Amino acid sequence: MKNIIRKSVFALALGCLSQAAICESFHWNAYELKVLPKNVAPLFELLDETFSIENKPFKVTLNETIFTDRDTTHNLTISSSDVDAISSIMSNEYKEERDSFMSELQELAEIKSKFTGVRSFTTNIPNNGSDTKLANSYIAIWELQIKPADVSKFVESFMKIVPKTKDIRTNHILGMGSFQFGRGTSTHYVLHTFESYADLKKSLDSYMEKGAMAKHFLEIKDISNDTGNFVNKVIKQW
Repeated sequence: MKNIIRKSVFALALGCLSQAAICESFHWNAYELKVLPKNVAPLFELLDETFSIENKPFKVTLNETIFTDRDTTHNLTISSSDVDAISSIMSNEYKEERDSFMSELQELAEIKSKFTGVRSFTTNIPNNGSDTKLANSYIAIWELQIKPADVSKFVESFMKIVPKTKDIRTNHILGMGSFQFGRGTSTHYVLHTFESYADLKKSLDSYMEKGAMAKHFLEIKDISNDTGNFVNKVIKQW
């Protein structure tokens, strides 16, 4: 895996940086994991050893799952504004290195699901890019099923509430994106970051007090189905 990173950095870093300045969308691959308590530290060590390389054209994030109805404990995500950066990892050129890393990963964690998607909208974009995650922050994700014919209606309603709830998000990211493969009936998701669990509870209460949210929920009631939600806590991003 280190060879993958080193060989791809020089070819992709310049393109990734140039796109980051003008593009807020990014691609991601995610793995939901079930990790025994005794294997959490070794898993962190594996990821730290593998991905602690500067100027990677992608980010790797390990999250602890705090609330979920799925049989998982952690989430591992690879993300980049340059799809070629992720494509290089998945290419046959690096199959041996990739298989070796996945073998080590599966010795420490059971991979419960694999899925991929794209984030198309992000507010309060951090200096290091839309997919930047801060250690110890909380991330709430709501998954939705929306028919293709109704996507534009959902997006229109969503974009109306963004400016009307801006005062709640001084240091928060609000994002929206879509699933491409591997997430069953879920087609879209909404994501929100929080500084702490207390901040999560307080902020959600503040949202519910906004009339704009009630109107949004009414507008999307007949065009979207809730398919799941969960809360993660960021352990580290490399």
